[in-house]
Amino acid sequence: MSLPAPPLCHELTAWHTSLAGPTPLHGRLLGSRNAWGGGQYAGEYAAASPCTYRQLAQIRLEPLLREQAEASPLARMHFGAEVVEIDQDDTSARVLVKRAGAVQAVSGRYLIGADGGRTIGPGLGIGVTGPTNLVDMVSVHFTADLSAWRDPRVMITWFVNPDLGGSAGLLYPIGPWDDLGHSREWNFVFAIGADDPRRLSEEAARGRLLGTLGIGAQPVTVHSVSHWYIQAVVADAFRSGRCFLAGDAAHRVPPWGALGMNTGIGDVRNLCWKLALALADPAFEGLPDSYEPERRPVAESVAANSLASFYEGGSVIDAALGQSAAQSAREGWRNIAMMWKDGPDGDARRDAMAKAVDSLDREFHAHGADCGFAYARGAIQRLPRSAPAENDPVTYRATTTPGHHLPHFWIGEEGSRERSTTDLIRPDRFLLLTDTAAPQWARWASSLDGPLAAAIEVEKVSAAQTSPDHESTWGRLREVGDTGAILIRPDGIVAWRWMNQPRDGAAELRHALEQIASPDR
Repeated sequence: MSLPAPPLCHELTAWHTSLAGPTPLHGRLLGSRNAWGGGQYAGEYAAASPCTYRQLAQIRLEPLLREQAEASPLARMHFGAEVVEIDQDDTSARVLVKRAGAVQAVSGRYLIGADGGRTIGPGLGIGVTGPTNLVDMVSVHFTADLSAWRDPRVMITWFVNPDLGGSAGLLYPIGPWDDLGHSREWNFVFAIGADDPRRLSEEAARGRLLGTLGIGAQPVTVHSVSHWYIQAVVADAFRSGRCFLAGDAAHRVPPWGALGMNTGIGDVRNLCWKLALALADPAFEGLPDSYEPERRPVAESVAANSLASFYEGGSVIDAALGQSAAQSAREGWRNIAMMWKDGPDGDARRDAMAKAVDSLDREFHAHGADCGFAYARGAIQRLPRSAPAENDPVTYRATTTPGHHLPHFWIGEEGSRERSTTDLIRPDRFLLLTDTAAPQWARWASSLDGPLAAAIEVEKVSAAQTSPDHESTWGRLREVGDTGAILIRPDGIVAWRWMNQPRDGAAELRHALEQIASPDR
């Protein structure tokens, strides 16, 4: 069995009445579309990244992360530990940790709270803003062989069942997968009323699972039933003194759009190189000041987009299929049956459904939201305008404008896909990217002294470098002239750029690094 899903197991999302069932209207496909870089979007996504999408459930990923952390000589893992007190002063942060009945003090120069918002944020007096407890959701983790009913190319299956008032839940695989892409385990997710007396019953959840999927006597093993609430909240501050919030401690968003974990990873990628430099040299102690002004607006954007996708998805599909919680189940099934009726009425229903499916780009083709986030201020060049252009959540446009991430471009031998511009980035260095025709930048970088000099690595890429499909060149994508340069941070974000050769490049580099090291709050 494969740990990540085979490559094509994410390229579709689909809507069904059920997987099977007692009537001709059960087990019917209502619509599908490409998603997440699959099918018609494959070329667009391939141009933006050297990596492809792979589906790996969180319960499969977390053991891998733990294994890597435990293998590091710099990490110590403590399970069954509870933070009971937080304290800090001008030079350090301290927590009291309760473990096995004993309390121990642990201190450091900085503290990162990545506890999902349970302890650190409230302990620091940091509140959250945004809607909470919108819908009570239930997740059912189960094992079953669904290979007879599911197309392995479909990542998420959505169910529309008039007996349940329309949109009735969603199903997605969590692996492990066989070579054909069939998953052994699954998550079924549905909404339930907060006042439903059966809301904590595993038996009721199992009944809802079997009823929605329509798989009858198929053997099903339920592993767990969990409850959670739809919310879209962002912490009012991402920092208090020497303590920082990251991940769900800083923002908790609906899973629609699938950017919650990505945003959390983006937090720590932004923060950790800054803390590492600040710990290594006093010249960089102001650098962590840029964390909140950079990451909090990104979290607010992700929360807004995810919440909009949550509201739009089910309502748009239900409306297209003529579903309403106020109507009878018989009327709902009659409206769904129009999908397979000849004549103008059937044509209208099919057209409405096709348009509804195509309208959900914000959730299933949000390439701009995935890759196009940008920082308007922080540890970057101060541009004449106050902020980057507003991000289109659907369309990603590669750019070297400061605040955006370095665009991907293949830079190996002609036709090679072995090395990308993004492979040049190092987690402990700034990258100065120049043209092969501009060797003076390397001399300027080497002339710097002190900690700033040690922080720069120079790489040269010719403007004539051609993409494997011969349709583009690095010179066109990089947006600077042959004598210009681009300074990239350890997290891959463009910090500074010079369109052409400055009069005193060494002074320009020194100024740029000093500004980055002490950004405006």
